[in-house]
Amino acid sequence: MTVFWMKLIAMVSMVTDHTAVFLYPQFIDKSLYEALRAVGRLAFPIYAYLIVNGYQKTSSVKRYLTRLVAFALVSQVPWVLAEDFTYLPNDSGLMVSLGSRWFVCLIFILVACVGWYCTVRADWSTAILGLALLAAVLRVEYAGIRIFSDSLNVFYTLALGLSLIALLDAAMRPGRDIIRLLMQGLALFGAFFLIQDNADYRSLGAALIVAIWLARESRWSQAGVIALWCVAEYIIDPLPHPISHFIAAMLSLVPILLYNSRQGKPLKLAFYTVYPLHLAILGMATVFLALTGA
Repeated sequence: MTVFWMKLIAMVSMVTDHTAVFLYPQFIDKSLYEALRAVGRLAFPIYAYLIVNGYQKTSSVKRYLTRLVAFALVSQVPWVLAEDFTYLPNDSGLMVSLGSRWFVCLIFILVACVGWYCTVRADWSTAILGLALLAAVLRVEYAGIRIFSDSLNVFYTLALGLSLIALLDAAMRPGRDIIRLLMQGLALFGAFFLIQDNADYRSLGAALIVAIWLARESRWSQAGVIALWCVAEYIIDPLPHPISHFIAAMLSLVPILLYNSRQGKPLKLAFYTVYPLHLAILGMATVFLALTGA
């Protein structure tokens, strides 16, 4: 199985999951909703594995990370409208805040941006990182509709995971630049502080990416790591999950174990674009139904 087919499986799983959130409870019953959400559990383990695979094969980790951060920024408003929608019809006007810790948040955004500019890319990409982190802490409501919230899309988790394995890899290499590593670590700490608790799959999602990378010498070891993660996420987690979610997540091991190390059709950006695009469609439909009272 090629990367193309793995991405296609993950994409279909993800879109199915998000569509179920839009359809329930107005258009589908709970049993169908749970079944569709279970299908969606295949996506993240596959994406986590592909992040590690992409890190090992990419010609530029810096461009790879920049792409993830850019899509985190672009996807945030569609994500909130589709997955964390709130409508208060009695509210009006514009409400903007950075929360009670706004000063600390701004310091960490500055730290992350300085570290990025000095050690990753000294160009316009620093502004993308700054805006993405600002979007992570910004709280905005307009005419009673929540536009930015504390719920963050999965690209934040994927970017955090990629950053962690890149830093660990650099730290383990001979002849490493300690000063550079310290600056990168400080920047990553700033970003981690801002997004860890609110990103999709939380810090446990980033931990899965790191664990898969640490087990990179053996596909079966990686499969074992993913299986343990599924237990932690869907069995041990205090929040109740239907057993179907655990079973579906475990099924993600099938395409991972069948992966043949080939790329397949080169549709990289198309797969990236599907994420904000389908969320935008679902988000606009959700807003329309709320405003029309449907």
